Amino acid sequence: MKNLIYLLLAVVMISCTSNEEKIKALEGYWNIDEVILADGTEREFPFSNHMDHFEIDGFKGVKNRVSPTYDGSFVSYGNPIYFEWQEKDGDLSLTFQEGDGAYTQTVKKATKDKLVLLHENGTRYTYKAYTPNEE
Repeated sequence: MKNLIYLLLAVVMISCTSNEEKIKALEGYWNIDEVILADGTEREFPFSNHMDHFEIDGFKGVKNRVSPTYDGSFVSYGNPIYFEWQEKDGDLSLTFQEGDGAYTQTVKKATKDKLVLLHENGTRYTYKAYTPNEE
């Protein structure tokens, strides 16, 4: 019985740590790399000058669509999309509020180089971290 309790505590701590690492990794600039629709149809993005920028503050965040400028800064376009994050069944879920509608995406992977979000409609978005062109 004692071993079972230690095992459960270890699993809970590992999953919490993993989700905390994911939420920290989510912050930053991300280029969309690939989209796979629920029916399996793939759409690749070989190059895009637009990206998503995620900012986190506590359990809330905002996603902005941005483009880099020649001086290294960024220009926002479109409206910011606000979200809240939570752990649900061991997963990290982001609930976005856009206008009158809301939708949820699950963070399947978030590292310093790669981000994978699964939309509630089954669409999988794969991002790669933005790295500015070095001259």
